[in-house]
Amino acid sequence: MRYTNIQVLIWSLLTTTLLCLCACLSERHERRLSAYYWSTVFHLDSAQQAFIHDHHIGRIYLRMFDVVPNGGRPMPNASVQVLSPRPDSVEVVPTVFIINDCLLAPQPQLDSLIYTRVMQMCQTHDLGPVHEIQLDCDWTQRTQSNYYDLLRHLRERARAQGISVSSTIRLHQLSQTPPPADRGVLMMYNTGDVTRRDGTDPILDMSDVRPYLKGLNDYDLPLSAAYPVFEWRVAFRGSKYLGIVHADEYLPLLPGDTILTRQGTPEMVRRAVMAIDSLRPGANDEMIIYDISKQNIQRFNTYHYEKAFDSHSAGSGMQR
Repeated sequence: MRYTNIQVLIWSLLTTTLLCLCACLSERHERRLSAYYWSTVFHLDSAQQAFIHDHHIGRIYLRMFDVVPNGGRPMPNASVQVLSPRPDSVEVVPTVFIINDCLLAPQPQLDSLIYTRVMQMCQTHDLGPVHEIQLDCDWTQRTQSNYYDLLRHLRERARAQGISVSSTIRLHQLSQTPPPADRGVLMMYNTGDVTRRDGTDPILDMSDVRPYLKGLNDYDLPLSAAYPVFEWRVAFRGSKYLGIVHADEYLPLLPGDTILTRQGTPEMVRRAVMAIDSLRPGANDEMIIYDISKQNIQRFNTYHYEKAFDSHSAGSGMQR
């Protein structure tokens, strides 16, 4: 059978369109859901194990320990106790939180301390092969140089063993030079002032977020994005901020004090996902839940997770 030039052109256009559609579908299916585990005890109960299985969580960012100032020297603190085995289908990314004050002065030995301790803990607790180490630090202009030096040294040390290094990126840090890491995780939470009773939601409010996203598309570092599913119970005495009420901490309250619940709602998370999709969709190829505590996964049921993280079901573009 012979085809005219027009028929050939039509078939070519149809083939190209189908290939593009397949590519889009493939890109969508490649999106994955990961989770932070931010506690001093790593213990997965049956509900958490079911959540990991049902939502195909393939990666857990496990807080290993904090680095805190101690007599002028940074020291590890509050190391995680590992009481559950790593699920076979899950990769653990050891994550270290660094108090900003640790970096007010240069710390030339800190990269060695972090790397050695992380690798020893992962080996001791059989957390699987380490492919990536993540540092979490709310660095400032005063500590940026020392933090970036730490990243460079740690990255050089880790790269020799085939391990990458990532860094969390807070929204206000998007205006700064990207850190010397292999990639970053944009933290789409803790966006407002928790001490204000009459302010916007301090966990996630898009009116607070939008000004920071103007340069997101030009940010010169591969990114993933992390979204909140947690809540805070915030205590006030009148308009005076008293603190966040934690189950395991004592906060003296008086009759008449008020406790307000602040939380990242499914609708607000969905809007944040859509905002990132409209500006830098690749950052949502991996969407990371903060965090996978028992309380959070019970409060955010399956319907809420699907509503929050399936941005394609609700259209695209940043809502105004």
